[in-house]
Amino acid sequence: MWLGTKRGYLQDWITQLWVEVTGKRITLNEYPWLYGPVGQTDKIGDQFVQHLAEKESLRVVKEGAGLGLLNSLRELNLPDHYVSMLNPRIKDFYTSTANYDFEVWSTWKGLCYPFGSLLNLLFSKRLQQLNLPLDPLDSSRGIESNIWKLYSEDNPVYTIWYRILKSTKNVIYSGVYSTLFLPSIGETCLKVIFPLPNGNATVIMKIRVQDDGSLLLISEGRNFGDPGFYFFLTNHDNTTQWAKYVRAMHETIHVYEDEANVLRTDHVLKFYGSLFLKLHYRINPKVTINTMTNSS
Repeated sequence: MWLGTKRGYLQDWITQLWVEVTGKRITLNEYPWLYGPVGQTDKIGDQFVQHLAEKESLRVVKEGAGLGLLNSLRELNLPDHYVSMLNPRIKDFYTSTANYDFEVWSTWKGLCYPFGSLLNLLFSKRLQQLNLPLDPLDSSRGIESNIWKLYSEDNPVYTIWYRILKSTKNVIYSGVYSTLFLPSIGETCLKVIFPLPNGNATVIMKIRVQDDGSLLLISEGRNFGDPGFYFFLTNHDNTTQWAKYVRAMHETIHVYEDEANVLRTDHVLKFYGSLFLKLHYRINPKVTINTMTNSS
């Protein structure tokens, strides 16, 4: 049921009320690290990018080999020993993400599959956001991956990673990627924002380099202000904000090179410590015309 431009659909409005009632009223002066783009009430998809660009007078760059989630590895503010340990191919992936393609496999655990189906029915498919594959066949044709940059003059302001399931054309993730310094732990973290109606879902992840050169990202904490999963909500004149820290939601992303020299990622989501979804990615360098010509 559509309630108008301000409230959006009934199920979205109820979710927003839940954030207001159970969350925390905040100011962005007090918690500037929670600031991020929010979505309109009808649809997210890729239209939020154009809306954001128009609102902040930014230039959108949607094409370009070598565009990465990070403009430089220095943004992670890693200790020197972490930088030297990190696998060079993982470094290249994060700074040249547009040069890679992806295959993905998904596994929902037990009774969580019906929940995923309900989430898809009520929110994801309509909003074109967070359409996590419910069936392995949904991801059998791979993922279309796009890196878009929003610039103010020549300075990058936002990095968007926009991913679509090739088989269904549904948007898995339409997210804004950045780093931030999190005062509660005194570290630089990776921050991912998924715009939603009148707000967003924000995931803040600690960064760890393993002894084997792999990268581990962990969104887990105990209190508001720690790494983890947040719902952020704002009113239309941006004078009032609320945030809900979902302490029960934990997420790990492990990027590594396997014994066959293939880049892979294990993405695990848990709720109250119980695994409910596992995604596995194979990360492949894109095959270009030049590469094909040289190999022949």
